[in-house]
Amino acid sequence: MKTTNDIKSVYEKKLETVQLNILSLQNRSLRYSSVRLILFISTVALVAISLLKVHFSMLWAVIPLIAFIVSVVKHDRIFREKERLGWVLAFYEDGLRRINDSWYGHGLRGTDYVDENHLFARDLDIFGDDSLFELMCTAQTAGGETQLAAWLSAPSERGVILARQEAVKELTDQLQLREDISVAARRMRSLLNPQRLNEWATASSSLAPRSFGAYRMLFFGLGAMAVAAGVSCFFTDIGLALLVGVGVLQWIIGRALKSILSPILLGVEGPRRQLKIMSDILSRLEQQPVQCALLQTLHETFTVHREAASHATARLGRLVDWLDQAKNQVFAPIAFLLMWNGHFALSIEKWRLEFGTHIPKWLNTIGQMEALCALSGFAFEHPDYPFPEILDGAPVYEGKALGHPLLPGNECVRNGVSLSDKPKVWVVSGSNMSGKSTFLRVIGINAVLAMSGAPICGESLRMTPLAIGSTIRVLDSLHKGKSRFYTEISTLKHIMEKTEGTFPLLFLLDEIFHGTNSHDRTIGAQAVIHELIKRNAIGLVTTHDLALTKTADALGEEARNVHFDDTVKEGRLSFDYTLKDGPVTRSNALELMRSVGLKV
Repeated sequence: MKTTNDIKSVYEKKLETVQLNILSLQNRSLRYSSVRLILFISTVALVAISLLKVHFSMLWAVIPLIAFIVSVVKHDRIFREKERLGWVLAFYEDGLRRINDSWYGHGLRGTDYVDENHLFARDLDIFGDDSLFELMCTAQTAGGETQLAAWLSAPSERGVILARQEAVKELTDQLQLREDISVAARRMRSLLNPQRLNEWATASSSLAPRSFGAYRMLFFGLGAMAVAAGVSCFFTDIGLALLVGVGVLQWIIGRALKSILSPILLGVEGPRRQLKIMSDILSRLEQQPVQCALLQTLHETFTVHREAASHATARLGRLVDWLDQAKNQVFAPIAFLLMWNGHFALSIEKWRLEFGTHIPKWLNTIGQMEALCALSGFAFEHPDYPFPEILDGAPVYEGKALGHPLLPGNECVRNGVSLSDKPKVWVVSGSNMSGKSTFLRVIGINAVLAMSGAPICGESLRMTPLAIGSTIRVLDSLHKGKSRFYTEISTLKHIMEKTEGTFPLLFLLDEIFHGTNSHDRTIGAQAVIHELIKRNAIGLVTTHDLALTKTADALGEEARNVHFDDTVKEGRLSFDYTLKDGPVTRSNALELMRSVGLKV
């Protein structure tokens, strides 16, 4: 079995190879710069000599001029290859940062996907600085980011999770695929505007499909008349007059059709480059052999009318390139007489009507593939992380030696948990700073990983799909005029409503009702726990109030008391962050006060 060090070694070797290739290209680029300068000076010198000497032909300047043009073309290829290798370099540098636990602050934070009313995203560090999204997201397009964010934000049906797991397992060792998609998608990120592309692809047509044949015959007829008139110029005296007459007729018809053709010709200007870039990543995805059902389903979207999506988009690119020939000053008069713009406007619009509705599907598939590559990259870089067992039926969450994926491995203390019919709730007591809140985050973030289709940080996890509701980071709001206690009870109301949804609830309630007095806190906490259990929810409640630990005793087999402990040695507190059975028996608040110098 591979280890993290094995993966690190693979990345380091790839990085070294890329750096050597970049250095080689830089040396070649310097040589080409020198050659280009020499050839340019030679061309200018030969032209000057031919002008000064009557018997020296300017044709001699053609040789260095052609060589100069060839060198420019090849030099441009070097620049493009250096740009590509720069993106490959960034891909492996990012990978090494993640493996070395130095990724903090270098990834995408995904803050645009944070909903302030979301019931767990903020509490579990799903988005934002040093978040799960920043660690996992290798997607380079907005579609890929959005898809991964959606998978991390909400539970999915068991069949959907299992299908993703299967796809992630198949893609885990496909490092070259992830590299290729990352490089191609980086170009898409800078140039692709999905909204604009979708709007162009799905807009209503200015031409009725049944009129295409008539317009095509009209343009062919006018073009044939122009050709005939042009040929007649060599044989009759009225040939030029005929050509002018045909030109005037074409101008009149062109003006009449301007309102129909102009939207087509202008509309394709933006999408043309975007579709060319999209064609590159589609081509790479089409070449990838796939086996599992989900990947096969995604692969099928790349074939329309027995034509590959990459071929179709490339074909549109060629049509637009041919259309652009009409802008050439030399060819423009001929293009006008041949009704060039009309012919290619029809071809482009026909393409759009045939394939336009598939563009949103292609973009969505690319986004899903990027998201799956992000999950498979996470699995590849954490070979010791197992895939969870996703169950069906009554709510279950049973994990062994679970840790937090955002903590460095040497700082991560692992603990287990078992929630099902008996017990449904754990009351986690413990002193301040003993690890209660972190334990809730461990439970929650591994549930998020499991339901996204990724492996989990732990020895094993068995769970049913669960909705998650937490109150770990409950804050007051001066701007909104809400106290911490009011915010907490409002959140609890939404969590309670979540029990009526499709998925059973996993609740993670931290220091429940600690903003009120002990008497009200005890009564309120007992009522909330009773109601959650009644609604078939499972979860954990933390407290440092010893009175609340009696709630578990009152619930019998449906609840269990566990705790985190601390020790005091020579006036200093220490924590082992290891979960123990039963309720905590003492508080460390006074010791903490004394440790910072307070006289208590």
